[in-house]
Amino acid sequence: MSLRNFFSNDGEELSGALILRRLLFLLLLFGLMLFYLGPGFKQLSSPKGIEQAQISRELARTGSFQTKMIRPLSLYQADEHSEESDGAHIVGFNDTYHAPLNPLLNSIIIRFFKGKNDFGWDNKSTVYYLDRVITTISIFFLLASIGITFLFISRIFDTKIGGITALLMLLCELLWRYSQSGLPQMLMLFLFTLGCYFVYRAVEAQCLDKKPVALLMLGTVCFGLLALSHWMAIWPFMGLVIFSCFYFKPRGAVGLGMLVIFLIIILPWCIRNLYTSGDILGSAYYGMFGGMGSGEEEIYRSYNLNKDNIFRKGFASKVLTSSLYQLNGIYSFLGSIVAAPLFFLALLHPFKRPQIAAFKWFILAMWVPAVIGMSLFGVSNQSFGISGPDANQIHLLFIPLMTAYGLAMLAILWSRIGIGSNIPVISENGYLWIAVALSTIPMVLSLLPGITRGIQTKEKATRGVVISYFGKQVDETEIVITDSPWEVAWYGDRTSLWLPTKKADLRQIMERTKNHKNPFSGILITPRSMTKSLLNLTYRDEKEWAPIILGQTIASAGSGENHIQPKTWLGDGLNIIKSFEGLPFNKVDPNLTSSGYFFFVDPEK
Repeated sequence: MSLRNFFSNDGEELSGALILRRLLFLLLLFGLMLFYLGPGFKQLSSPKGIEQAQISRELARTGSFQTKMIRPLSLYQADEHSEESDGAHIVGFNDTYHAPLNPLLNSIIIRFFKGKNDFGWDNKSTVYYLDRVITTISIFFLLASIGITFLFISRIFDTKIGGITALLMLLCELLWRYSQSGLPQMLMLFLFTLGCYFVYRAVEAQCLDKKPVALLMLGTVCFGLLALSHWMAIWPFMGLVIFSCFYFKPRGAVGLGMLVIFLIIILPWCIRNLYTSGDILGSAYYGMFGGMGSGEEEIYRSYNLNKDNIFRKGFASKVLTSSLYQLNGIYSFLGSIVAAPLFFLALLHPFKRPQIAAFKWFILAMWVPAVIGMSLFGVSNQSFGISGPDANQIHLLFIPLMTAYGLAMLAILWSRIGIGSNIPVISENGYLWIAVALSTIPMVLSLLPGITRGIQTKEKATRGVVISYFGKQVDETEIVITDSPWEVAWYGDRTSLWLPTKKADLRQIMERTKNHKNPFSGILITPRSMTKSLLNLTYRDEKEWAPIILGQTIASAGSGENHIQPKTWLGDGLNIIKSFEGLPFNKVDPNLTSSGYFFFVDPEK
C-alpha cells in the first residue's frame, strides 16, 4: 500500500485536493500532539501508569525490575516466599504486579535523559520532564497504530474507509487521554492491530487455499508481546485460539501451535514471578479478587489476605453488574465513535468477500472473552475521574476494527436508503461526514476548555511538584507510609508503602522489617483521602485511620483565611489527630506539611 494513495479512492491520481487532505491531516496531527504535550498536559493521569513509570526509571537506573511502590499484599507474598526470617527487603523490592514490556521499552528511552542529577526534578517547571517523555512514547505508539490501521483497513475494504478510520482514531479523545496516562494501552493498541493484521492475512491465505501457518505464528508473536504488556490480553488471545481451532486447517493443530508459541513468549516472565513471589502471575493474580468481590484497593492494601471472605462480598452480582455495565456503556468504551458499535449490526450482513465475512467472527471471538475478563477483574468507563483512566479497559483495542466494519455497514445502509442530492459529496459520502462530525464532539467539548484551563493553571503547583518536595526532605534509605504511594515513588523518588487497611497489618510489617536498615519515616496523608466518604471512614477500608484522615480534613478546612472559624476548626482537627493511638506516628511534622498534605511522625524521634 503506497502512501501515494493516502486518503484517496482506489486508482485516484495525485492531485491538489489529495495533497490538501494530507496536509490538513498532518496539521491536525501535530496540533493535537502539541496540545496534549503542552497546555493539555499537567502530569500522568493514572496511578498505575505513574507506578509503571517509576518502574521504568528503576530499570534505567539499576537494570533491575524493581519498584518503589510497595503493595502490602505483594510484600506478604514475597515475605512468605523469602528464605530470610525477617522477610523481604522493602527497599529494592522486585515488582510482580505489572507486565514487563511497557516499563522495559520506556526505560530504554528514559536512559537518554538521566543526566548528572540522576533523573532529579529541579522544579523549575510545574511538569516533571519524564512525564512528558513517557507521554511522548505513548503518543508515538498511538500514531504508529493509526498508520498500521490505515494500511490494514485499506486492505480489508478500501482507502476511503481506511482513511476515515484513521481520522476517527486521530480525533478520538479517549485514545489521547490514555496516551497521557502512562498506561500501556497505546503500546497494546499497536501490537493488537499488528497481530490482527497477520491474522487477517492468514484468513486471506485460507480463502485462497494457501498455507496460513507462518502468518498465524507472526500474529501469535504479537499477541504474546501483547500479554507481556498487560495480562488482560490473555483473554482475547484465548478467543482467537479457540476460533482458530475450528476455522484453520488442519483443525486443532494450528490452534495448538499458536498456544505453544504464546507460552514460549510469556513463560520466562512467569517463571521469574514464580521464583520471586511463588505465583506465575505474581501479585497480579489477586486483581481478579478485586473485581469479583472487594475493591482492588482493599485487596492490595491487606497484608495477610483472607481468601475465604472474598467471594462472600457479592461475587455473582458484581460480575453480572460489571458485564451489563460494559454492554450498557459500550459507546463510551469504544471512544464515543458513532460507527464502532455498528460492528454488531455488521455481523448480520453477508459480506461477499469470504475473508471479510470470516474475519468479523474472529473479532467477535476475541471481544467476548475480553468482556468476560474485564467483568472478572473489574473495569470502569469513568476514565477521567480522580483515579484516572482504567488500566483494565481493553475495549479500546477493538476501536479500529469495529469502526471499520461499522463504516462499511454505514456505506451499505446509505446506498440502500438512496438519498438523492445534487451535491456529489453529500450523496456519496454524507454518511462519512455525519460519522466524523458526531464522533468528534467529545474532543471538541474537552479541547477548548482544556486550552483555557491549561493557560490559567500554567504556573500553579501540581500534585507532582508538592510530592517532589517531600522526597527531598526524606532520606533515600527511609520508607514513607502513604495513601498515594505511586506519587511518592515517582515524583518523590522514595520508597513508599501503601497504607494498609489495618493498623495490625502495619505493626506486623514494621515488626518483620525492624532489623532492616530502612526505617519508616512516617505516614503521609494526601488530599486523596479527603475524597473518601464518611461511610468509608466509619465502616469500611479507612475506619482504623479515621482519626488522622478526619483530623487532617478538619484542620485543612480551618487553615485558610476565608473560613468563618479557622482557629477553632484547626484546633479540633489537631485534637482528633492527637487522639490517634496504637502506632508511634501521631505528631504532625510542620516542616513537611502543606495545604492538604500531612506528614505524621514519631514524636519521640
